[in-house]
Amino acid sequence: MPDDKTEKTALFRYGLIAPLVLETLPRGELTRRAQEVASRLYDIPNSTRRQVSVDTLLEWTLRYRRNGLTALMPKPREDRGRMRAIPDATAALIERLKRESPHRTGTALLNHLALAGDQAEISPSTLYRFLRARGLTERQLVLDKATAHKKYEAEFANQIWQSDMLFGPWVERAGGGKMQVFLQAALDDASRLIPHAQFYPNQGLDSFLDCLRQAIAARGLPTRLYMDNAKIYRSPQLSRIAASIGILIVHTPPYQPEGRGKIERFFRSVREQFLSNLDPKALLSLDQLNERLWHWLDTVYHRREHSALQTTPLLRWQRDIAQVRQLPPATDMRRLFFHRVDRLVRRDSTFLLRHRFFEAPPYLAGKKIEVRFDPLDLAQLEIYCAGKPEGAARPVDAVVNGRTYR
Repeated sequence: MPDDKTEKTALFRYGLIAPLVLETLPRGELTRRAQEVASRLYDIPNSTRRQVSVDTLLEWTLRYRRNGLTALMPKPREDRGRMRAIPDATAALIERLKRESPHRTGTALLNHLALAGDQAEISPSTLYRFLRARGLTERQLVLDKATAHKKYEAEFANQIWQSDMLFGPWVERAGGGKMQVFLQAALDDASRLIPHAQFYPNQGLDSFLDCLRQAIAARGLPTRLYMDNAKIYRSPQLSRIAASIGILIVHTPPYQPEGRGKIERFFRSVREQFLSNLDPKALLSLDQLNERLWHWLDTVYHRREHSALQTTPLLRWQRDIAQVRQLPPATDMRRLFFHRVDRLVRRDSTFLLRHRFFEAPPYLAGKKIEVRFDPLDLAQLEIYCAGKPEGAARPVDAVVNGRTYR
């Protein structure tokens, strides 16, 4: 079972190379995209470096294509304990000097190190390799990274999905009273088709993942999923699922909501064309509200001509249906979206999950396990220990346990 640091590093690496592996690219385009990714600064997990070289990105791409996400997990350095080419203090000094003056040459840097009394012996070739790996060459540093916001549209269906949440109306609560519900929705950028939308009793991660699961089951896999910076959209669970099925998660830059304009326009249609036509005096149940929403999507929204498309969302999406990626028919969608959490089995062979106690096999007492489960249905909990399946857990029944011979 990989530890948190290892998995976090692997997911970070996948996030960088996702634009390189999700499409079949010519060699030149692959290199160009790798150069574009390498030109940016990142907060690299468990590292003080801020950039990744093109060669490293291409190596990670090859490893991912061969062996999937596990190939991106870091391995212990073979040179651990030995002196590296450039000591950390010297590397920090070189980076500061180069960023202060991007036009400073390698010879000037070596002279400055000598004047500063730095004892590390660095050859020009080692220095230049270091500068390229850190993205500190003159060309990389002076590259204008400022890009103006431009109107965009995906070329094909399922290239880009946008996803967001809308505060919905009040519905009848089971057992009496009322509660507010929340609309989770996914929208295809090219066609404006809604792969799935549904009202939920809460606005948490569980609701969003359920909506995404049903969207993929209905309309196939998107290449990119575009969302804002909300906490639920940056969860490790979502990152793991996206990496395992080949989806690139893209977040809206802070204070730039224009990138999600199409789904905001859809939400306006929901308010003006769907919610406004509901009888405010008749309190619906959550199931009734969703049934009416899906009927409106199927009979009105998807079949009405969109002014920007000059056709209907359904017909525009069907035009590219041959290019839509699908999961293998035998894929268990429910299990694919299982949450994974670590738990320590207590001496009485139980563990706590979501305020409920569950029972594990007795031989796992005192051991750390991984629990995989559907957050909307805790009837099926799978237990793994050291990466191997160890059966299922069941809710603790103290009465039944009291009758068991020990």
